[in-house]
Parts: sequence; structure tokens; C-alpha cells
Amino acid sequence: MVISVDSRIARVTVYATGARVGRVATVPAGQTRVRIAGLPLAVIDDTVRAELDSGVVRAIRVAIDAPATDATVAEDSAELRAARRRAALATAEHARLAAAIEQASEAAVVAEPPDDAPPAAWADVLAARRGVVAARTARERALREALVVAGREATEAAEALAVAEDRERRAGSARAPRVHELRKAVELEVTGDGTLRLEYQIAAARWAPTYVARLDGDAVHFELRAVIAQDSGEDWTSVALALSTAAPHRFSALPELAAQRIGRRQDAPARTGFRAAPIGAGALYADYARAFPPPPPPRPHATPRDESVSTQRPDTFAEEVWDDGSSNEKDAFQTPPVGVAPAMARPKLAPQEFKKMASLDVGRGGAAAPSANRVPAPPPPPVPQPRLDYGALRMAPARSPQRGTLVAETADPALQIVAAELATRDACLADLALPPGCVVGWAQGYDYAFAAEGALDVRADGAWTSVPLLAKAGTVRVHHVAVPREQADVFRVAAIANPFDGPLLPGPIDVYDRGQFVLTSAVELTAPGGSVDVGLGVDPSVKLARNTEFREEVGGMLRGALRLHHAIAIEIDNRSPRAIDLEVRERVPVVREGADDVELSVGKVEPAWERWTPDAEAPDAARLRGGYRWRLNLPANTKRALKASYEIKIASKHELVGGNRRES
Repeated sequence: MVISVDSRIARVTVYATGARVGRVATVPAGQTRVRIAGLPLAVIDDTVRAELDSGVVRAIRVAIDAPATDATVAEDSAELRAARRRAALATAEHARLAAAIEQASEAAVVAEPPDDAPPAAWADVLAARRGVVAARTARERALREALVVAGREATEAAEALAVAEDRERRAGSARAPRVHELRKAVELEVTGDGTLRLEYQIAAARWAPTYVARLDGDAVHFELRAVIAQDSGEDWTSVALALSTAAPHRFSALPELAAQRIGRRQDAPARTGFRAAPIGAGALYADYARAFPPPPPPRPHATPRDESVSTQRPDTFAEEVWDDGSSNEKDAFQTPPVGVAPAMARPKLAPQEFKKMASLDVGRGGAAAPSANRVPAPPPPPVPQPRLDYGALRMAPARSPQRGTLVAETADPALQIVAAELATRDACLADLALPPGCVVGWAQGYDYAFAAEGALDVRADGAWTSVPLLAKAGTVRVHHVAVPREQADVFRVAAIANPFDGPLLPGPIDVYDRGQFVLTSAVELTAPGGSVDVGLGVDPSVKLARNTEFREEVGGMLRGALRLHHAIAIEIDNRSPRAIDLEVRERVPVVREGADDVELSVGKVEPAWERWTPDAEAPDAARLRGGYRWRLNLPANTKRALKASYEIKIASKHELVGGNRRES
């Protein structure tokens, strides 16, 4: 006896594509077969796994389930049906009133007398007509007032119907099955009782990371969030959610560690791999073959014997051979394989008649003989081998020629239609545009899973849903960076330390400074313990000005050299009420390798600077040469001047590319 047990979704692990759903159910004592029904059609059959706390799961079978009548719902929700009924009644009432007004306006005021009686007095006729006109006017006024009310009701009913239809559409696929819909069910053979954990995978799910940083001086409240979209057919309500960077279907082979031994040399251990079928597997069906022998093959029909017919074996075509030196004629007719029904033997023909018959046009019904000039037909394409989908493999029956092997099960046409619908749903979710700034092409070097701190809800509507995952306090260092050679602005940069145990994946980050939104930036891939540099834009309270000076002199004993003097002066004014850490970056020219007739020397620098060689964007990219930088702490409402100079010495007959005046 199979009993149905209720289950609920306890945990979900979402991958870059797909998700693994974990359900929990309670198996009562004394049951050997249980059934978990109401699963979505998106369940991938060969990914279903189950375990029992106080027992063993011996077998699992996934089947299509037709829900019972009490477990189904109508085609539409009660709200949608009520909205449609209200809209239909309001529209019908509006049409009825409009028709009544039109009928009243077309009614005649004057009518012919019904008989030949003498006409009434004119005063009575006038009074009657005035009464009819007044009654019609009052009737039209009442109808028009009712028409206005009915029009307003029709408009409100149409709006309510649109809201109900939109709510029904946004509800997605997470609902009880309708009368005409199917679900999947899992039947398990168990031994024992307790908590049953069932897991399966679905394909219609995606996620991408996002971040929020709330700065407050040297502290930061860092939040890891995510956008999730899923259209699995069931809502994930109050589940323990985990977001993984791994690929659920990626195969990874464990490394084999060779043993290191001291002593005599030994042969390398045999590598594990493909194993052939055990010898003698066909003997398993020997008793069955003796008890149920196969029927004998049909005997070929006998052909009449004639003197003009060749006396060769009756189960082969006649093979004519003439010793005339022609090898093509000998192979004109070949013996068919064993088991082919025999045909009438070909009569003996003279060589001339054979050549004439072999040259018949195929289009006229003749058979053309093989020729050396004839292009051989291409071999047939190889038959594609089915993928080892173990969930769709079945053991061939004993009477089948393929007995003892696993063969692919013939797909049901109805299931093929369901699979096509699921593939369409998966394709729609895969083509869903990502929110601005989100990235899913992660270049991580290892797999990691981010577990949410609390229970979360994700609806199966196929749209992006933003959910919080983790939040942790950390440290931040806000400093200023300026490159006056390129731009006379000072930028604020926040170096946020990664407070989590896992990496930070690429994605957008919203930055708040003391409760005020600053900007949305991007986070690069950051390892645990690393730091993320987030630009906070231009700081208008810090001003900067850069001035240059150029002087050219003739030098050398024979006045054959030029000395190009360059001077740089930078003035900085910190007008903010706080002290800042400022980094000013500069660059001087570099001498090309092999240019012995060019000399460059750095002169006086106040205050002293240090060499600066930033990391390249790619491993093979060229690194910046000739970079220097000043690092200084600038108190509030303070000005500071930076000075540097360098000299370039070249031959007087030469000139620098782009002009000798390198600074302007």
C-alpha cells in the first residue's frame, strides 16, 4: 500500500544556471512505500535523491501525477472570476441603458386617433401632448443619469479586471495544479521511519550578486545581496537559501596520488577506467533459452528446376564467371548475406550479351554494372549514440535481441510536449536581461557557496527578485587621489576590506556616505581578505592647480647639445573641515632602450616623491613607466605646494617627438 505524505521546501541552492531544491517530509512507522506528490514538472528525473534518517531508501521512481479533484483548482482564481463577472454585468447594463435612451428619443409625441371619433378639444390635446413630453423628458433624464453611473461602474470594473489579470499573470507558475494540468510525483520504497529528505534539480533558475556599502567615517556596514529569478513552478517560501558559484553538471575527476615507496622498484598500478562486461553474462539467460526456445526462422520458397537455370546453391544468386580477362564482369553479381530470401538464378549469358545488359541505362529500368570511373557512394552517416541518461534507461526484456543490456526508453508523446514547454520556459529565463551592472560570467578560481543568514521567499514568476544574504561590519579607508597632469580634480576613493570569508564576485555596489546615497559603482573579483577600491567621485572641497615652466639651453664644449629644463608646480587647497590623505600622481618621460644620445635626469623635488608602478590590467599588458607620486596628509583648511623638475639632454640637431616643450 502506498501512502501520500506532505512535504515542504526546506532549503534551496541556486547555481549560475539551475537550482537544487531540498524537501523535508515525515515517514510514519510501519510504511514500506510512500509517495510525495505535487512536485513541479520542472523536476529533472535523474537528479532525484533521497535519504531517511532512521532507515534506508531502497528504490526511487519518478512518475507523472494526475492530482485528485480536491487538490486541484479551477481554471481561474475566484478573484479573477468575480472581476470578469462584474465587468460583464456593468457592460451589459451600460448597453441596456443606451438602448433605452435611443428608444425613448425615437418615440413619437403625436399619434393618429385610434378610431373615427371626432377630435377632442384643442386644450385637452395640448395638455395631453405636454404631459407626454414631460414624461419622456423625465424618463430620458433618469436614463441618462443611470447611464453615467453605469459608465463609471463599467470603467471601474474594467480597471479591476485588468488588476486581477495582472495579479494572476504575476502569480507565475507557483499555484495548485488546475484540472487539465499534470504534476510529478516520487514514489519511494523505504525501510524505517523518521525524517525523509528529498532533493532534485530544476533548470529554470539564475542569480547574480549585488552589494551595498554604508560608510560612516572609518567604519562600513557591508551588505551582500543578490537578484534571483526562477520559474520552477513552485514558490520558495521561508527557505534556507544558498547561492553557489559551482556548475551543477560539471564533471571533476579526483586526482590520483601515486604512492612513494623506498625499496625495490615496482610496477605502476593499473589505471582505473572502462571495465568490460563480465565474461559469461549471456549464460544468465541459458535456462530461459532452453525453456522458451526461439521459433525457427522461415524456410525459403523453392524455385522450379530447369535446365536453363544454374544448378548452384538455392540460397544464393548465380555467379557467372568468364575467363576473358575482365575483372569487372566477374564481380557484377555478388552473393547476398545469409538469411536473405533467395531469388531466381540468373541464366547463363554470353560475354557479349552480358556486356550489353551491364551497359543498360539505369533510368530505363536496367542495372548498371560497376565501373572504374564510377564514383563510389559515400558511406552512411554514423548513427548518433544516445547519451547515458540513466533515468531513461531500462533493461531489455528476455525475448528482446538486446537482452542483458540497458536500452533507451521510448519517450511518450505527451511527455515530449511537456518537455518542449519546459525547454521554452528555460529559454525565456535564460534570455531574461540582467539588471544594470549585474554580471554572471564569473572568473572565479574555485567554487564557493554564500548561505543566507535568514529564511527567504522567492516567487516563481520568472522575474528578478532582490533578496538580502549577508551583512557584516568592516573597515574602510577613504583617501583622495589626483592626477593633475590629466585633470584638475581631486577624487575620493574608499578602500573597503572584504569582511566575508568568501570572495566578492563582480557586480554593482550602491554606496551611501552617512546615510546619503553617493553613487553606484562596480566591484571586481576580490579574494577573501582583499580590498575593494570604490570611487566616490570628485571632492569639490579640495582644489588643485598645476603650473609648468620650460627653459631651453645650449651646452657642451662645442655647443652641440641642448638642455631642456622642465619645472612643475602644484598647489593644493583643502577647504574641507576634515584632514585628508592625498595621493598626487605624476609622470616624467623615459628614455627608449638603445637611445644613447638622449639623457634624462630628475632634478629637485619638494617634498620628496616615490616611484609608482601600478599593476597592469592583464598579465601580458605593459606596465606604466616613469610614474611617481606624492603621499601626504593635508590638515583641514590648509594649502600645500608641490614642486618637481627634470632635465632632458639631446643633440642640438635633434628634436623630441612632439616638441621639446614636454609640459604646457
